[in-house]
Amino acid sequence: MQARLACNSPHNFYWPWDDDPLSIDSTLVTCSGKMLLLDRLVPRLLSKGHKILLFSQFRTQLDILQDWATQLRSWNCCRIDGGVSQAERQAQIKAFNSDSAYKIFLLSTRAGGQGINLTAADTVILYDSDWNPQQDLQAQDRAHRIGQTKPVIVYRLATKGTVEQTLLEKADSKRKLEKLVIQRGKFKSLFDNDTSSTALSEAEELRKILGEDGFELFDVGAGTTPETLLSEQDLDVLTDRSEEAYLRAEKGLDKGGNSFFAVEPKRDAEGIMADITRK
Repeated sequence: MQARLACNSPHNFYWPWDDDPLSIDSTLVTCSGKMLLLDRLVPRLLSKGHKILLFSQFRTQLDILQDWATQLRSWNCCRIDGGVSQAERQAQIKAFNSDSAYKIFLLSTRAGGQGINLTAADTVILYDSDWNPQQDLQAQDRAHRIGQTKPVIVYRLATKGTVEQTLLEKADSKRKLEKLVIQRGKFKSLFDNDTSSTALSEAEELRKILGEDGFELFDVGAGTTPETLLSEQDLDVLTDRSEEAYLRAEKGLDKGGNSFFAVEPKRDAEGIMADITRK
């Protein structure tokens, strides 16, 4: 848990500004790679009129994000965590869904997964991930409730070469196992030394389930400044919501086919694109 907090921000361990929020400066952002990336991405999303759900596992990290949003960037935001009363939850949900002045909603992943409808949002950012992949999926569904009419894009932030990469790889293993368990009856002939065309097609389908497509990709370029970490071209790719952008993302055509890649495209009953996760 300490290593995970270190990936998020060093300010989870010390707070140099005492109790004076007005003294917070830009080092709140520059001390963390994730904060640098978030500070580049969110302003572009807000400028395009998107509403954002921002999830974290840790209350201290939500405190940091709230200070960043309200004190450093002067944005209005709502917040739900385990310490927020039911009445306050409903008031904040109503404000976010109906008031254009509120464009960011900070949520604890688990506290934000219980019957909360936030269909005003069309963007989900997972600042950090849960060991249980289903918790993250439930968090994403806060924007995928009945009544959602817009495409929703999910961004997951993770630090390469750290415990977070291990966490996501383990989570992917769990999801692959879930797929095998759910579809266990489809691959029976594989264990009977069957060489028919049916068995061969089953083997190919099994390879796809256990392959890399649809799961986490780790391919991050070098960069030490906000501009090199996420360039203007990168921002254009990441925030493009055109139909052409969805098609390019599904095929992995942006940035050479491996830096930004659509994962798990979902469509509802009417064929509306509901979710594309970009890495």
